[in-house]
Amino acid sequence: MANLALLALSTQMDAADWLMLQGSQPEFVAPKGVIVPYRSHKPKVWGFVQANYREDYGKSLIKNGSNKTPFSLLNPDLKDNSGLNVFRARLALRGMADNENKVNYFVMTEFGNNGINNLAGHSNVATYFSDASVTLKYIPYAKVRVGKFKYPGSEEGLQAVFVSPYVSFTTMTNQQLLERQIKNVGTAQTGAAAGGASTVHYTSTSIDQPIGAFRDTGVQIFDTVKVKDNWAVTYAYMYGNGTGIANSNSNDNRTHYGYLALEDTYGGRGYFTRCMKFYVWGQTGKRVLLSNNTSSIETTRKRYGLGMTYYNHGIRFEAEYMKAKGMIFTGPKDTDSNPLINDWQFQYAFGEENVADGGYVNLQYELMPKKVEVFGRYDYQNRLTNDVKGERDFKTLTLGASYRFKGATRIDFNYAFRDAKAPGNANAQKVLDNMGNRLEVQITAAF
Repeated sequence: MANLALLALSTQMDAADWLMLQGSQPEFVAPKGVIVPYRSHKPKVWGFVQANYREDYGKSLIKNGSNKTPFSLLNPDLKDNSGLNVFRARLALRGMADNENKVNYFVMTEFGNNGINNLAGHSNVATYFSDASVTLKYIPYAKVRVGKFKYPGSEEGLQAVFVSPYVSFTTMTNQQLLERQIKNVGTAQTGAAAGGASTVHYTSTSIDQPIGAFRDTGVQIFDTVKVKDNWAVTYAYMYGNGTGIANSNSNDNRTHYGYLALEDTYGGRGYFTRCMKFYVWGQTGKRVLLSNNTSSIETTRKRYGLGMTYYNHGIRFEAEYMKAKGMIFTGPKDTDSNPLINDWQFQYAFGEENVADGGYVNLQYELMPKKVEVFGRYDYQNRLTNDVKGERDFKTLTLGASYRFKGATRIDFNYAFRDAKAPGNANAQKVLDNMGNRLEVQITAAF
């Protein structure tokens, strides 16, 4: 637990500054209340396990042998609407590799049953390694990180998953930021094959890469700089391959990432740092697909957003707005006509004319400081607003409570009220009417 504390409660700016926390060892530590330079050569080993029970109260709709309601099934394999799962099981190693804390390293493995190792039931995608990077700190105000790691972006994706009391991501984040990498697709689809949409869609013919997990392989320049009193500015620019956490050195999908944040810190440490932060982020990159094994097609995938976080006096407030252009994910599609077998592939509205927007507002309150917490989050997504029959609007209200045993070790209870509309498509609405609420209970054990 002490090793996890170093990760989550370091004496760097604060844990809301995820870029510094994840990308750099602290400059100073206070092991016995005395602040001294960090010079430990001993690797810090830490990790956590998240096991959960989830139950979806939606209905399944089978048409022509294919399942039309993946939203009623549970990730990652989309096989059932209830069950127990060891969702995450991560082990990490971090530290400094020199004598002056100028060279830092970070390595993390993943053995849980999730999109990294079993995306939509395709266990062949398993990579088991989610992070492997080195950070060089020789240039003042310009740290350089190289390898595979979380890219600078949305707060929901950038923050450590073991601190959040929410079992599932918001709809916009899950569908449009948490990228499903595809390469081989069939022919262009419109009309019924595209959910009624008039814009061109493509559906994958194979899934051979893990979920992106808000990560990429590349080079990042970043740092946090104090500007006045307790105010600090954090910036980052990253050039990545655009391949997520897949073991690939191709840069066909090369992507640029940018991030800027302004933060005022009042005190405290780690996840419980009392602070207020405002941030903006953006990313743009090429995406190249091979259609029907005969032609290469290319578009640009853009994602950007802004938001803020606040924590003080046991109240945590977070809000974020996000937009997406190009490569709009429209969901898993069952491509097997046998009702007893599901072959899930991924469909995208391909061109830059396709857009989506969404966001969330989150409020948490500690009934007992750092022990008992209640919370509520409203999130929404308006998908394909450029296409009358292709548009889908999602709204979710998640209510819950958490009990912390010690540190990050806790139990979380979530209940999500879910709703979806197809405002210009009556046939699609009949499918969406099968969507139900969802119960989720998760235990996080950190060490």
